[in-house]
Amino acid sequence: MRYKLLVLPVAAAVATLLAPNAAAQPPTWSAEQTAVWTVISRSWTDEIARNGRWPGQYVHQNMVSWGSDWPMPRYRDSVERWSRYYDQQSRVLQHEISPAAITISGNTAVVHYTAVSMRQREVPRGEAPPAPEREAVGIVETLVRDGANWRFLSSASFPVGTNGDD
Repeated sequence: MRYKLLVLPVAAAVATLLAPNAAAQPPTWSAEQTAVWTVISRSWTDEIARNGRWPGQYVHQNMVSWGSDWPMPRYRDSVERWSRYYDQQSRVLQHEISPAAITISGNTAVVHYTAVSMRQREVPRGEAPPAPEREAVGIVETLVRDGANWRFLSSASFPVGTNGDD
């Protein structure tokens, strides 16, 4: 009898612990959707590594980007210039991107996802760094097939998960 009384609470605890993990599993994607998400993931890895591959190797020559921190859309040259500037000002300590939807029609893909990152501002040697800053954004990106590669044509981002105090 004691065994039966112990099994039910243990089974309930295990089910409770596993339920959130089951809900967080990625959706089933086609090979094309997986290829597009791979480009998104690699672009983030290269941007954070500051290895010079982002944005040059990933964006289409006609790329345009707009976010809540810019007064109007900007083109590829501006995206590249400001990416290099931000690389000198801060570094990403941790990030996570989570896909919400990927849809593809012909040579065009639209990807909706979220990105959460912790960024540390760079300071001169000897100065104490400020506390890292957390950023959570929703992102909608349009990629186009350019030969054998998917390239970013458009990107728009907006804050998510904030209470308006940011």
